[in-house]
Amino acid sequence: ASYGPNPICKGCLSCSKDNGCIRCQHKLFFFLRREGMRQYGECLHWYYGLRTPDMNRCSRCRIENCDSCFSRDFCTKCKPGFYSHRGRCFRGCPPGFAALEELMECVEGCEVGQWSEWGTCSRNNKTCGFKWGLETRTRQIVKKPAKDTIPCPTIAESRRCKMAVRHCPGGKPRRRPTKTKDKKKKKKNLMERAQKQHSIFLATDKTSQ
Repeated sequence: ASYGPNPICKGCLSCSKDNGCIRCQHKLFFFLRREGMRQYGECLHWYYGLRTPDMNRCSRCRIENCDSCFSRDFCTKCKPGFYSHRGRCFRGCPPGFAALEELMECVEGCEVGQWSEWGTCSRNNKTCGFKWGLETRTRQIVKKPAKDTIPCPTIAESRRCKMAVRHCPGGKPRRRPTKTKDKKKKKKNLMERAQKQHSIFLATDKTSQ
C-alpha cells in the first residue's frame, strides 16, 4: 500500500493521517509507542510477536526476570545473574541440571545411581590383624553430562570402621608397648644420661686438680 509522504505509515495496510498506522502488512507486527505509531519488521526489546487472525501485534514480555522472550510462556534470554531453563529464569539450576556459565543456561548434569552397601572393613588388603580399618561404598554414573566440563558427583567414599576379627587365625597378636613400659624405658634413659654426665664431671674435676 502507498503511504505517501508520511513515514509513519510505512508497512501499513491502513494508515490514518491523524492516528498513524491502523493495520499492518502481512508478516509485520503492530507496535504502539507514545511518541507515535510506526511499523517494524520485528518487535522491539522486551516484546514478542503475537499473531491473530485479525491483526499481528507486539505484546510485552511479562515472564519474571526475563530480558527477551519468544512467547508468553517462553523466555529466550534472562536478565544478568539468572540462568535460563525451559523458558524460565532461575538464580540457580534445579536438581539434576548444571549451570553453563558461558551461555547462562541450565543443561543436563551428570546423573548417578544409588549408593551400594558398605564394603568389608579392611586395612592393607587384610580383613584381620588390626583394630581399625576402612570400608568403601560406590555408585555408578547413569547418565553422562551434556558437556565434558561439567563434573560428576563423587562416586566412591570411605569411612573408618572397626575390624570384625581383631587377630588373624594362626597369627601372633599384635602388641603395642604399654604406657608402663614406655615410662620405664624413659626412666632408664634418663638414668643412663645422668650417670654419663656424672662420669664426665668427675673426669673433668680430676684433670683440674
